[in-house]
Amino acid sequence: MEVIKNKFLKLDNKKKFGVIIGIVIVLYLLISLFFQSHYFPGTEINGYSCGFRSVKKVKKKVGKSIEDYKIKLIERDGKKETITSEQVGLKFVDDGRLEEIKDNQKGYAWIVALFQGNDYPDGMTFQVDETSYQNTFNSLNAFDEKQVVAPVDAFSQYDEATNSYRIVDEVYGNTVKKKKFFTTLEEAMKQQQDTIDIDEVGCYKNPSYKKDSPEVLKSNTLLNRYVSTDIVYDFDDRTQELTGEKIHKWLSVTKDYKIKIDQDKVEKYISNLSEKFDTVGVKREFTSIAGNHVTVEGGTYGWKIDQEAEVSKLIGQIKKGKQEKREPEYEHIAKSRKEFDIGDTYVEVNLSAQHMWFYKDGKTLVSTPVVTGDVSKGRGTPTGVYYILYKTTDYTLTGQGYESKVDYWLPFTQMGVGIHDSSWRNSYGGSIYTYDGSHGCVNTPKDAVETIYNNIQSTYPVVVHW
Repeated sequence: MEVIKNKFLKLDNKKKFGVIIGIVIVLYLLISLFFQSHYFPGTEINGYSCGFRSVKKVKKKVGKSIEDYKIKLIERDGKKETITSEQVGLKFVDDGRLEEIKDNQKGYAWIVALFQGNDYPDGMTFQVDETSYQNTFNSLNAFDEKQVVAPVDAFSQYDEATNSYRIVDEVYGNTVKKKKFFTTLEEAMKQQQDTIDIDEVGCYKNPSYKKDSPEVLKSNTLLNRYVSTDIVYDFDDRTQELTGEKIHKWLSVTKDYKIKIDQDKVEKYISNLSEKFDTVGVKREFTSIAGNHVTVEGGTYGWKIDQEAEVSKLIGQIKKGKQEKREPEYEHIAKSRKEFDIGDTYVEVNLSAQHMWFYKDGKTLVSTPVVTGDVSKGRGTPTGVYYILYKTTDYTLTGQGYESKVDYWLPFTQMGVGIHDSSWRNSYGGSIYTYDGSHGCVNTPKDAVETIYNNIQSTYPVVVHW
């Protein structure tokens, strides 16, 4: 070595330079020859450091790595699971791609590789055994029905104690998007990732609406407005209150947070209200001002709620959150709204006694015998509580086979039954109605009907009973 050194020192500069160049060329060629069968420095294939290694050694390294490979699954609530390569049959596919990469790295270009990246993230092919993977995937604890919690959107919950709604927070749960995660996990294992966070890769089903979502906030506001409704139905000596405690049972929220008022339930409520407070045709039992115990039903007099109109009105009031005392919409009204709606001004006709009374403001103005419909001919006077439709004088009554002029006419049915004078009669009361009764009207002495006519108005009740 010393001899070579001495000989080199004795050479002139020109020859020394030539020797150095020669050495460099030889070294370059030797290194190029090495990289003909080895990967360039810094070569990474699928995350494996392959620099200075031959294809054979890389394959050996990959094979050993696969045997030891496992991936950790990070789940919600701090839960974790691990899958090994053996469980899914993960293996390296020797499809010539490693050789292709090596062949594309020309040995003579090794020096260029020192200044550029040589990363091949998809340079190797891995695959799982589909059956093993499918079985392992399906048996993950993440899919255990006993542990899976479905996501729940935020929703409004009614509190009876405060008559108000509050928003219940959404629940994220831990339900995995199974189809998406199947592909994502398989790809992660093929890339030999050591960890996969199911949340970070977007494979959990999440609630669509949160507690601060505009739709949730708006619906909660509307719900609270609706249950703030307080309506007191006024029936004079009785009332019925409708409050939020009842109304909240009529409310529901759609999937897109629209508030629905159950019209069927509103209709049922108004139907019950009508059944409770309507009086047209109902059975009435009372003691008249004259002291008669009266039992009567049927007729046209009384109160009747307009159910269709009231349902519409009530729904509108609920949407406004109204608080008020009001009467329902009526399709028929009477003189008094008290429980005893006949009041203290009315006509009473007792068919069995063939007697009629007229009370005004609780005092008896008329007490007279009468003749009512002829029952022998099937023309009996209809029973029930009716009302004076109108009143007129100098009227001619007409019908099949008769025409009678009267001074006072007070009809109380649409079929032409009413109270009138009857100049053709000389006597009243008794059993006349059984063989020589009227066509259904109440035949009355003139002075009596005149008094009634002068002291009564249309809409006042007429009670006809046996």
